[in-house]
Amino acid sequence: MTDHGHDGEPLALPLKRTVPTEIPGEYAELREKRPVCPVTLATGDPAYLVTRHEDLKTVLADRRFSRAAMCEEGAPRLQAIRPNPETIINMDPPRHSRIRRLAAEAFTAERLERLWPCIEDAVRELLDEMAKMAPPVDLITAFARPLPLRIICDLIGVPFEDRARFVRWAEIIMTLGSTAEEIMATYIEMRGYFVELVGRKRDEPGDDFLSVLARRSGEDGRLTESELVSLGTFLLVAGHETSITILTAAVHRMIRHPDQLAALRADPALLPGAVEEFLRVGLPGLSPFPRIALTDVELSGEKIPKGAAVIVQYETALRDPRVQDDPERFDIRRKQASQVFFGYGPHFCLGAPVARAELRIGIPALFERFPELALAIPEDELKWRDYAVLGNFEEFPVTW
Repeated sequence: MTDHGHDGEPLALPLKRTVPTEIPGEYAELREKRPVCPVTLATGDPAYLVTRHEDLKTVLADRRFSRAAMCEEGAPRLQAIRPNPETIINMDPPRHSRIRRLAAEAFTAERLERLWPCIEDAVRELLDEMAKMAPPVDLITAFARPLPLRIICDLIGVPFEDRARFVRWAEIIMTLGSTAEEIMATYIEMRGYFVELVGRKRDEPGDDFLSVLARRSGEDGRLTESELVSLGTFLLVAGHETSITILTAAVHRMIRHPDQLAALRADPALLPGAVEEFLRVGLPGLSPFPRIALTDVELSGEKIPKGAAVIVQYETALRDPRVQDDPERFDIRRKQASQVFFGYGPHFCLGAPVARAELRIGIPALFERFPELALAIPEDELKWRDYAVLGNFEEFPVTW
C-alpha cells in the first residue's frame, strides 16, 4: 500500500478506475489497513473516508454525524456549491422526519401496487423499440436510462416528454467537475420548472404525488413551497440516476456469468436473491452525501475530529469480508448477511421498492427478449465515468 493516508499526502478522491469493470484496489486495501482514512474531496476540501460495513452504518445512522451541517457556510464540500438546506437529503431530524413522512406518501403500498403494471408496460415498450434497432445498441440510452426515468416521472407526476431536459440537468448536477456557475444555473432552471408545474397541479390536480402534496401544502402549511419544489427536484434526479447504473451493472453481471443467467432463467424463484446480489455488487462507490461530525468520534481506532466531513464507500462496505463470505464472488444464490445498498438509518432510500421492481421486471424481460444479448466490444474497451458521482459506463454497446 502507498503512503497515502499514512504519513504522505491524503488520498485524492475519487480514485480513477484503471480497469473499467473493477473497483480500484486501493479502496479494499484501505478497508483492511486504514478503514477510516484522511482524504481530499474533488473540491480540494479535506474529509475522512470510511470503508468498512459497520462503520458505514454508524456514519449513516448516528446522530453525531449531520447532513444539515454540510449546508453551513465554510463546511467542506463535495461539489463547487453549498448544498441546498431545503432539500430532504440535506436535513436532520426533526425537520427531516416531517418532510420524510410527507415524501413517503409517494411510495405507499397502494401506489407501488399500481406502479407494477406501469413498469411492465414500460419495459415491454422499450424492448419493442430496441428490437427495431440495428445492433450494436447502447443499452444505457435504449433501456437503462429511459426505464427508471419514465417510472419516476409517472410516480411523481412529471411529463416524460421533457426527459431531454431532465437528463441534461442530472448530468450537470451529478458530475463532480461541474462549475459553481453550471450547477447554480441548473438549479435555477429546475426550480423554475417545478414552480410552474406545481402551480398547474394546484389548478388541475391529478392523483400523482406532486398533485397530492401541492394540495397538502396549501391546506395546512405542513410543507412550504420551497420544500415542495426542492422535494420534487430531488426525487426526479435521485429517483432514476442510481437505477441507470444498477440496471447496467446487472446486465453486465449476467453477460459475464452465463451459468448464473441460465440458472435464473430456468428457476424464476432465484430472482429475489439475484436482485439483492445485483445490488450488493452494483453500486459505484462513494456516497454523494457526506456528513459532518458534530463532536469528536472514534471509528475503527481513528479519531474523527468535530467539524470534519466524513464520506462512506459503499462498494467496499458491501464487499466487507467481516459481513459477507467470499465477498468478491458474484452468486445469485447468496444468503445476504446485510443489505446497505439503499443506505441505512433516517435517510434510507424511500424508492428502494421501486428500484427493486425495475430490476425484478426489467432484467428477466430483457434476456427473455434477447437471449443472446452480449457486449458488442471487448470489456477492456468500456470507459468508466470517473467524473460522475454515481459512475457508470460512458456507453454499454450490446448486440444480439
